[in-house]
Amino acid sequence: MSVRLRLTLWYAGLTGLTLIISSIALYVVLNQSLIADTDSFLQGEARDLARGITPIIGWCQPFARLPNRDRFVEADVYAQLIGCDGRVLDESMNMGDSRYPMDPVALSEALRGNSTFRTLIIRGLRVRVYTVPVMEHGSIAVVLEVGRALDRVDRTLTWLQSSLLVGNLAVLALASAVGWWMSGSSLGPIARITRTARAIGDSQRLDQRVEYDGPNDEVGELVHTFNHMLGRIEASVEAQRRFVADASHELRTPLTTLRLNVDLLRRDESAETPERAEVLDDIASELDRLSRLVQGLLDLARADAGVHLEKQAVRADEVVRDVYHQVKATADGVALEIGDLVPTTFHANPDYLKQMLITLVDNAIKYTETGGQVQLDLEHDDHWIKFRVADTGRGIAPEDLPHIFERFYRARAVRRQRGTGLGLAVARWIAEEHGGHIEVQSEPGKGSTFTVWLPKN
Repeated sequence: MSVRLRLTLWYAGLTGLTLIISSIALYVVLNQSLIADTDSFLQGEARDLARGITPIIGWCQPFARLPNRDRFVEADVYAQLIGCDGRVLDESMNMGDSRYPMDPVALSEALRGNSTFRTLIIRGLRVRVYTVPVMEHGSIAVVLEVGRALDRVDRTLTWLQSSLLVGNLAVLALASAVGWWMSGSSLGPIARITRTARAIGDSQRLDQRVEYDGPNDEVGELVHTFNHMLGRIEASVEAQRRFVADASHELRTPLTTLRLNVDLLRRDESAETPERAEVLDDIASELDRLSRLVQGLLDLARADAGVHLEKQAVRADEVVRDVYHQVKATADGVALEIGDLVPTTFHANPDYLKQMLITLVDNAIKYTETGGQVQLDLEHDDHWIKFRVADTGRGIAPEDLPHIFERFYRARAVRRQRGTGLGLAVARWIAEEHGGHIEVQSEPGKGSTFTVWLPKN
């Protein structure tokens, strides 16, 4: 889950929690306010009714009557008179067959001179009931109960619930959109840093920088630090490139001189001894390895410097034949074969293309035992040229396979053999410079197959 999405969810969650708490508080406050208004209304109605009740003499008279019992101003207001024994003495006409169920607690409180409120369910409606004693000459004459249906309150609360639900969902959607936009704006520079870092990794160009014109806050400081770090890395890598290129270039001359001197010493037959010949062979072999190492360093320095290869029309089949004839003499007991070659022309750098194929074939021969076989094939279709080098050698261990194209990497099983560890890295660079890539399939003990895919046009 992305940081932007997490921030948006947190923002929306906090907004939703705030809305829920606010809605509950608003609902509770409004409900209490409406109930309080109803209670105040019932108290006023009870006072008006108490003043009009038929005069009563004595305590708890059983013959009291409601005034104007058939005419109530409010159709949803109900009233009934109750004697001290709990019997209903009189009731409003709109009560019909209904009765307020007598609550012994409310009656007991009324007989002690206290009034109470309670909420009942009558015929599916909530009814708020006010129970109050009616006093006459300082004594309790009867108990009056006045009730009012809460359907208006319920309709108001239902409307409030619907309004809050729709409003909260709308606000939550708006808050999510705003949160998504705000998090995107806040994380925009970080996204640009990510894109720049990815672009640097893909192109290996360290001269790129992250553009930022926002405030000098934490994000601005991060961008500044990242750009400063890139500048330091660029300077360091550039110095390293210059050193490698200059050192490699300077080493070529003494290596060439040493190789010529070894060749001159080999021609002096008068001083030739088996020991001397063996030493000269070792020196020549090491000089060849150093020459390959220096050439590989030069090639990689060119790659790091962004040098692009010049291409021209090349016959792929002729390049394969040249590689075959050049490497066959060094096969040393390994059968080197080529498949049927169909004339094919495409744009490439012939020298580097030949260097790449020689590297692959040399490696195949080096890691194939005597009596084994190395096959060099050429295939093509409308879009791709495919060079395939397959051997029956020792293969590559699965743990080494992802690293064989890394510079100076050598598998543990072949570290004792002579090599520079740069050949496959250079080969991959050559393939990528041609717009292609190299695939490898290998199984330990059964051999390896390297396939080079190069675009035809």
